[in-house]
Amino acid sequence: MKEVLITEYNNLEQLNIPYKKEENKFYVNFIQGAKCEVIGDDEKRYIVKFIDQKHNKVIHESEINNNMWTKTNIQYFVNWKVEVTDKETDELVFEHKLDLTDKKVYIHFESSAIGDTLAWFPQVEEFRKKYKSKVVVSTFHNYWFQNQYPELEFVEPGTEVFNLYAMYCIGWFYNEDRTVNSSKSPIEFKKHPLGETASSMLGVSYKEIKAKVNVPDKVRQIDEKYVVIAPHASSHAKYWMYPKGWQTIIDYLNENGYKVLMLTHERLGDEWHDSKLGGTLTGVINKTGNYPIEDRMVDIKYADAFIGVGSGLSWMSWSIGTPTILISGFSEPYTEFLDCERIFNYDTNICTGCFNKHWLNPGNWEWCPEHENTPRHFECTKTIKPEQVIKSINKLLKIQ
Repeated sequence: MKEVLITEYNNLEQLNIPYKKEENKFYVNFIQGAKCEVIGDDEKRYIVKFIDQKHNKVIHESEINNNMWTKTNIQYFVNWKVEVTDKETDELVFEHKLDLTDKKVYIHFESSAIGDTLAWFPQVEEFRKKYKSKVVVSTFHNYWFQNQYPELEFVEPGTEVFNLYAMYCIGWFYNEDRTVNSSKSPIEFKKHPLGETASSMLGVSYKEIKAKVNVPDKVRQIDEKYVVIAPHASSHAKYWMYPKGWQTIIDYLNENGYKVLMLTHERLGDEWHDSKLGGTLTGVINKTGNYPIEDRMVDIKYADAFIGVGSGLSWMSWSIGTPTILISGFSEPYTEFLDCERIFNYDTNICTGCFNKHWLNPGNWEWCPEHENTPRHFECTKTIKPEQVIKSINKLLKIQ
């Protein structure tokens, strides 16, 4: 058998078939930037241009060989056109214009904050409608939205999503020197409404839209008419600092026949947290502590009004549709939603809006970038008087 095989092998006809080079092919995607890759065996040199079609401007240009790729630094939405030219012949050999129609696009939220999520999410739906894309979205609170946005596909953060045409990450991105990372954000986000962070990164025109939130279908827990207050926040600068301000509001509501339900993660009776409100508040229904956010949603839904500061629960109240009063001095009124009773000190002699001008240091509880450790510390809300809040209460609750 061995001899037979050797004989047959030696009698094989030798065919000299030349090796056929694989023709170069061009691949483009828009996953956190526009990328062009050349794959193939044909040794050639190319000039790749990434063009912003809106302004007809070359944003990035690169020279590459076959089996190489190049990519833009810009990661947010741009209406890209990719042109590839043969360097030797100056011939345009490939062109691709961004077209998101029926393409799989992944949008990921970098922040888990309640306010960020509620401000940004409606812009995802606007993106889907404008570009007619098959949108996959990832937030840290998917269950708030899944039943309300049936055209979107939801995945958990960290999920690997395949076969993507484009991907955009929504968040506040800084450089090491605490300036805005202009490769990831097209705007100075602190100088714009919070929701515009997402719309600017997704290439849709900004308009204020309430997120559709899936509030649990539970019965009302308080029979009497009531108002929710949420006086705590993640930074001391967000607090309303007028002495005894919250207690004055509680007393006024009680005198006018309203129960006051206090909803905060920070427990009532905790000496340190109470001290930030001028002492332990009285005359409230105490529902402070570690309750599920779904429980908070139900209580807010049935309230006659909500009074809070620049925190996530204020955003939740507004999204649910409860009449909302927002007290804030550290942020300019345009920062949050406009469709509310906004309490702000418009006196130009009072320092306001530090949040929109400075990087907020999360490690400094007493952060007040211009007047910390001076008599003007937190003057932005120390100067907001209860009468201003009561005026808005009377308007919403129709108290004469």
